[in-house]
Amino acid sequence: MSKGMLTKVMKYTLRYVGGCGDFHEMQSILWELQKQTRAVLNKTIQIAFEWDYRSREAFQETGEYLDVHAETGYKRLDGYIYNCLKNEYADFAGKNLNAAIQTAWKKYNQSKRDIQTGKMSLPSYRSNQPLIIHNDNVMISQDMQAAPSVRFTLLSLEYKKAHDLNTNPTFEVLINDGTQRAIFEKVRSGEYKLGQCMIQYDKKKWFLLLTYSFQPEKLTLDKNKILGVDLGETIVICASSVSERGRFVIDGGEITRFATQIEARKRSQQHQAAYCGEGRIGHGTKTRVDAVYKTEDRIANFRDTINHRYSRALVNYAVKHGFGTIQMEDLSGIKSSDDFPKFLRHWTYYDLQSKIESKAKERGIAVVKVNPRFTSRRCSKCGYIDEGNRKDQAHFCCLSCGFRANADFNASQNLSIKGIDKIIEKEYNANSKQT
Repeated sequence: MSKGMLTKVMKYTLRYVGGCGDFHEMQSILWELQKQTRAVLNKTIQIAFEWDYRSREAFQETGEYLDVHAETGYKRLDGYIYNCLKNEYADFAGKNLNAAIQTAWKKYNQSKRDIQTGKMSLPSYRSNQPLIIHNDNVMISQDMQAAPSVRFTLLSLEYKKAHDLNTNPTFEVLINDGTQRAIFEKVRSGEYKLGQCMIQYDKKKWFLLLTYSFQPEKLTLDKNKILGVDLGETIVICASSVSERGRFVIDGGEITRFATQIEARKRSQQHQAAYCGEGRIGHGTKTRVDAVYKTEDRIANFRDTINHRYSRALVNYAVKHGFGTIQMEDLSGIKSSDDFPKFLRHWTYYDLQSKIESKAKERGIAVVKVNPRFTSRRCSKCGYIDEGNRKDQAHFCCLSCGFRANADFNASQNLSIKGIDKIIEKEYNANSKQT
């Protein structure tokens, strides 16, 4: 992808035209591929985790990590994973199988630090996982006179031969508004670059999640203008700058309300599973715990959606005010606190930071992470550092100059100073010598 390209997704409703038998035959194929996609994603995560575990064990014994090429014959581990799975999941078109592996591989690597330190469990994919389709396997109709349509290469040649399928499934793309039409036409014309797409089944309908990329307008941003961003519990995001008036704030009320509701529901469902009625007994354990799985899906979907929304709002604020740099603490240890509600201890702040980084990069904003030591205890007005400065989670009052402020705002002010971690280290060492 070209440097500076923006990537977005538009959702379209699909109507089956033909290519994989009748509607019911097509639907059976898609459901089976959907189930296999989930299995491929989860197995990719598992293989990657097991490899890292073995590699760390080897390091403890020999002082050297395992060499991927020497152990597997492949330059990278994802190539080895593809080789492990290609025969087991031979129904897939090869590029789609690789796209699924790359999706899980990327997610694992983004979360690896938190997984290895025990701050989060292995990522897992649920049964509602969409089909992942490589962009080379998405063919958009070029007939401008006909209804918009798309044809997908979903199956391997071997599968199509075995099941006497001569063509690929074709769907009409239903356009609901002018924005959907404009995006579809720009992708069709090549003005927007087509990316990896997905087919999703939801509420008895099939949808296309069309990924597209484009070059955004040039922005005038000052790299020396830093927006300090403090992430926390009571206030999820507080952003400000010592050189600017105003601040950007998102409080944690929405997350806390959802957390309270979902934790209560999970406890209730887990308790009910022990004595559920005929409707939930079904064919065994899977049916009994299905409601719990759905609740886990709701948590994952909520977390992903809200992190996207919050990160987008923050980056839009930075762009609007011309900030060329976002500076944040590294809060990788935030979930270890027993003071946090259970839901928030599992909240992936790494994911939120990753989304901020990704969206900032798309808009040409640099992201700098600094050592979090004392950024919440340092007075942003006079530089005095003392544990007593921060009275509680919300209030800051400097014991030296008397400056009062919201604690998260004070931290964000500190974080907007270039090289603040080095400044703090110098100030702290100077104070230590004096005492």
